Amino acid sequence: MTAQTSRRLARSAPCDPARLTPALPPAYEAFCALNREGYLDYARVHLPSAQAHQLVRSVLGELAVGWTGIVSHPSPPARAWELMRSRVHTVARIPPVLETCPAQQYDALVLNCRLGYSSMAAASVIGLDASKVRYLVLSAPSERRRAVRHLQPRSAVCQLT
Repeated sequence: MTAQTSRRLARSAPCDPARLTPALPPAYEAFCALNREGYLDYARVHLPSAQAHQLVRSVLGELAVGWTGIVSHPSPPARAWELMRSRVHTVARIPPVLETCPAQQYDALVLNCRLGYSSMAAASVIGLDASKVRYLVLSAPSERRRAVRHLQPRSAVCQLT
């Protein structure tokens, strides 16, 4: 066997499956880089830190699996946020004064009033226009704004799997 044949065989030899890492789409990786912290911040308002991290990892995993469906939506950030929001509110308790708050307004209040995000930054996380976030915050009754400012993580209703 010549050296050239030996090199050719080495290149065509099957790879060890344990060393293979699936390649994620660059758009997904960019999305995660842009939104992971916002998702974590929102989750930490509602859940203890370790549980918030676990939930966000799970949501990002779901997004990776369904990425084609996410990017085919008219507003991928809004669609991804719907999943994130639903997962948080499945395990976290919402104070009674905020239970009747419309979903988008609640999210805008949490990100803007509780976490201090600008309208532009909050809009980027939840997939809305900054003007819509400003409207949602300014149109909220004062008792809702006060209640959101005092949100604290509580024990979750159920454990994540």
